[in-house]
Amino acid sequence: MKQEFLGNMKLWCHDSDRHEIVIIFKDNIPNFRMLDPMWIVNMPPVDIRMLLNNEIFYEDKFAF
Repeated sequence: MKQEFLGNMKLWCHDSDRHEIVIIFKDNIPNFRMLDPMWIVNMPPVDIRMLLNNEIFYEDKFAF
């Protein structure tokens, strides 16, 4: 698992087609896909704070 890599994070979102979390970065850095939410447990506190400070975006395809 990468460590302390979210400093340039723009936002994160849920990919409902692939059921993954996608972290999108500024400055055209490639996106990071998190397949398993347990990966967050292995992140350092600085990255966890960055995730907490950024709201997760998702689109509910089944909203009525």
